[in-house]
Amino acid sequence: MSSVKRQRRSRVACIPCRDRKRKCDGHQLCGTCREFGYACYYDTSTRKKRNKNLFPGSPAQPHQQEAPLNDTQPQSAHSPDHRPESPQPQSLESNSGAAFVRNLGLKIDPANAPEPQLFAWNIGARQLPGTFAPLNIVDIVSQEELARLARVYFDKVDPYYGFIDQDTFFEYLDSRWSRQGTPEPYDAVFCGVAAMGCLFSQNKATPAESHLVESARASLEQFSMSGIPSLTIISGWALRLAYLRLTATPHTAWMASCSLLHLLEASGLHLETKSKHLLFTRPQKVDVNIRRRLFGFVQYINTWISFDLGRSRVILLGASYNAPTRREGDYTVEMLNLLPLSENLEPNVSLDPTQLKATFFNMLENLGTQPPLVLSQCNIVLCIFRRLRELRSGMCAELEDQLLTLMTKSLTCARDLASERCPWSHVANVPFQIVCTLLSMDTPASLLRLTEAMDTLKFVMEIYDTDVMKEAYRTAGLLILLQQRRKEKDARSLNNVLEKHSTAPPDPNIDFLNEGVLDAHNSDYFGDLMAEIPSLDSLDFAHIFMADYHGMPEMAL
Repeated sequence: MSSVKRQRRSRVACIPCRDRKRKCDGHQLCGTCREFGYACYYDTSTRKKRNKNLFPGSPAQPHQQEAPLNDTQPQSAHSPDHRPESPQPQSLESNSGAAFVRNLGLKIDPANAPEPQLFAWNIGARQLPGTFAPLNIVDIVSQEELARLARVYFDKVDPYYGFIDQDTFFEYLDSRWSRQGTPEPYDAVFCGVAAMGCLFSQNKATPAESHLVESARASLEQFSMSGIPSLTIISGWALRLAYLRLTATPHTAWMASCSLLHLLEASGLHLETKSKHLLFTRPQKVDVNIRRRLFGFVQYINTWISFDLGRSRVILLGASYNAPTRREGDYTVEMLNLLPLSENLEPNVSLDPTQLKATFFNMLENLGTQPPLVLSQCNIVLCIFRRLRELRSGMCAELEDQLLTLMTKSLTCARDLASERCPWSHVANVPFQIVCTLLSMDTPASLLRLTEAMDTLKFVMEIYDTDVMKEAYRTAGLLILLQQRRKEKDARSLNNVLEKHSTAPPDPNIDFLNEGVLDAHNSDYFGDLMAEIPSLDSLDFAHIFMADYHGMPEMAL
């Protein structure tokens, strides 16, 4: 009897368990891979044959899809038959919005396509000119001002990434101004929270915000050199990462996220409290929900920056993540529930169109109600669209309609957040990517929505008047103009054909009236037809471009 059970387990074992000859429970993620940090995935062809009832590949049951949750590891050279044969893993750039925009530009007009870069990745840098030396927190803002900025943070940011304990924060705040001399480790948290409070309450940076950012960095570097980092220091680095994700370049934020994950590993905060480790003990007792929120946040940010840049994300062996406990008025759990769905899109993992569409429908069935959550979900759906386009998989009418509906809802959310001074990264990124996606779809329904998408991008640019937003707005306008010129060229080609053949005498052997066919050779027919089509000349894109593009002959950039 025992031998029969072992045989059943081996038939549904994942590839890592087969290669390592370990027991596998057949789940996704299996217990062995979860314990040892392996990338759990299955040979989809054999698994479907042997266990169809347990692992259907139908979009009607997206929660049972076979796509793995983590990226793949190198396979054993002795077991080539265990590798999935179809579809092939895609490149690291498969999820990248920058690669998508570049390919779109090359398809429309190779000579004038925008250079490859991440446009509208966030609102852009807010730093003032000049240098700002690090100062003691008590010399930057008053206690009352810090409390005000903290309330902004806990009202607008904490509900989505709640890894700072609010009670602990204000306990430290009440006593900090009585010790105005020596810098303290918790100053990094004070500076990080206050900097985020400035970001979410002011359109433009102030000297105080710049001092807060620089002082947080200096404090973190000072207290990170003394051994295994504490929860306080890790929290300070997480706040800095949050600020960088919303204002810095993608490379800077990616480096910060990678370093922070390794700091989490050094402190043991990537492990559940029950996990055993022989080489270290945690420096302090840590609340399990704070640990989960902190680790989930950093992992989520690193995953998507890596996707955007087409780079490898950091995978900590043995790391474990469970959803934190829900709190009233808090949406951190909903936000972090996007982490496994995001990991499911790892470019190096083979996903066929059926699996991608299953994830797509799963996302649409579980749309959030809060604008930041809706934008994050839309970002994932747009990524799935890019993957489907790369696989040259068609989209059914139902899927396209739902995608367009989600885009419309997301544009509304982006405008609402911008007007409320909530510069989440997707407030800039999602409208720009929607413009590019609509151009890529190139259907009457998609092109009708371009106006709202461009209006939204312009609205965000006017509120956050940064070079990054101006460049994104110009680039979106350039792509639309290039598409318009391509369509005008195609229209001229068709017009040349019509001009050549519109006066040709009708074939006497064809009885148009008996066949019920219109007399297409009648010039009045063409005149009436063209009168019903709005002229493309009436579309004025001049307002889209700044001085950089004025006087540009035939788009020769």
